Amino acid sequence: MIFEDRQLNRTTGKTLIGFNTTQHQHHNTVCPTHPESSHRIEKIKEALTTSGLLEKCEILTEFLEIDDADLEITHGKEMIRALTETDKLAQEEINELCKKYDSVFLTENSLKVAKNGVACVRELANRIMLNEASNGFAIIRPPGHHADSEAPCGFCVFNNVAQAAEEAFFNGAERILIVDLDVHHGQGTQRIFYEDNRVLYFSIHRHEHGLFWPHLPESDFDHTGAGPGLGYTANVPLNETGCTDSDYLSILFHILLPLATQFDPHFVIVSAGFDCLKGDPLGGMQLTPNGYSHFIYHLKALAQGRLLVVLEGGYNHQMSAVAAQKCVRVLLGHAPYPVELVDPPKESTVSSCVSLAAALRHHWNCFDYFPSRSTMRLADWPIINTKIEFKYDASTRPANTGKIIQDQLLSEDFGIPTSSGPFETLIFFNEGDDEHSSLEEEDNHPEKPARTRRILKTLRESGILEKCIERNSERSATDEEIQMVHNKEMLEHLK
Repeated sequence: MIFEDRQLNRTTGKTLIGFNTTQHQHHNTVCPTHPESSHRIEKIKEALTTSGLLEKCEILTEFLEIDDADLEITHGKEMIRALTETDKLAQEEINELCKKYDSVFLTENSLKVAKNGVACVRELANRIMLNEASNGFAIIRPPGHHADSEAPCGFCVFNNVAQAAEEAFFNGAERILIVDLDVHHGQGTQRIFYEDNRVLYFSIHRHEHGLFWPHLPESDFDHTGAGPGLGYTANVPLNETGCTDSDYLSILFHILLPLATQFDPHFVIVSAGFDCLKGDPLGGMQLTPNGYSHFIYHLKALAQGRLLVVLEGGYNHQMSAVAAQKCVRVLLGHAPYPVELVDPPKESTVSSCVSLAAALRHHWNCFDYFPSRSTMRLADWPIINTKIEFKYDASTRPANTGKIIQDQLLSEDFGIPTSSGPFETLIFFNEGDDEHSSLEEEDNHPEKPARTRRILKTLRESGILEKCIERNSERSATDEEIQMVHNKEMLEHLK
């Protein structure tokens, strides 16, 4: 298969950063201080520049134009037609049109901006799949994960990650993992792929039994897909505010990584909403930027590193910028900074995790490590949250997001610039190891010089060795160094 050949020839490469430079033309004309604004992008760019990370990436700002045929892969013709007509309307008429949707604002240029964002994610996905880059980050707006095939929604116009997934499919991917970290459930992405077993959609979001926007029953753990896609939707609803790194990392290690590893994707997309971070005026969570970057680090280990991060929400602009900086740092090859886990995960988080595992365990045997009284695959397994609760009453819906003053929000410094210089893997071997062998068994003993020769031969033939720095061991250990581990009697005996 074509894709398997690409798997064999995968090499490490650059990190791409994509900007849709027209994004400032999309803004809220009714509420000028609305937090989904071009200032989000400006702060992220400032953080990447100040830290010295941006200059280490390849920056893309020009993309092939997107036409309606591209958009129709994930969106209906009527939706596209309605949005296309906005460039002929006065702003007052556009504002009236927006009232038909849930939490949407547009200008006469919004269609152009949104299509440019789609073009950006498709270009990045294309280049990553073609092995021209290792990974990428599309720093674009408007966001996209709330837009489904029928309508824009929740500050979103077109579904950027769905479009990126289709580009990856076109370039040979057969299985795609989409991880949605935005504090709001990405119902648009879920709906687009709900019956598609080529996509595993995994979302961690604030739900509070439906009290938090988008106030949908389908955001709960019991919605796991339909038809061929049954078992390929995984929702972890957070039913309390204040979830910390402990909550998020427990989900990462106990639910997401086992599931993602068994799914074995060819391409990974992260819907990178930063409104789950501490200090966000809408999110109400306490995830730290360092904790967030651990998700990127571990997801980068999948799909041979084919990872595309796509900006979604994030309404504390400074904290979003810090988190974006931490994520790009990881994309470039640095390990994430450690996190301090003070409190255990909330009981409600554990409940959601075990409930989701129970809902998925008949589809994925990675959850068989959870205890059961009888045959693991067939047993009825009690779900902690056996009662599906939906508490939302439409008459009590909160007001739409309005004025937010960024200077009044929690802030964190960008930190010191990241050290420069390429990352290198050193291959050390000790020449002369053929002098250490079994004189009695000669070639029949398994611990023989041919072991290291075979390893080096395989590394050289695979092309891996040429990407490393090959070194001979230049000296022998001193007696003092040996005795840091072994006692003097042993050393004298060997001498």
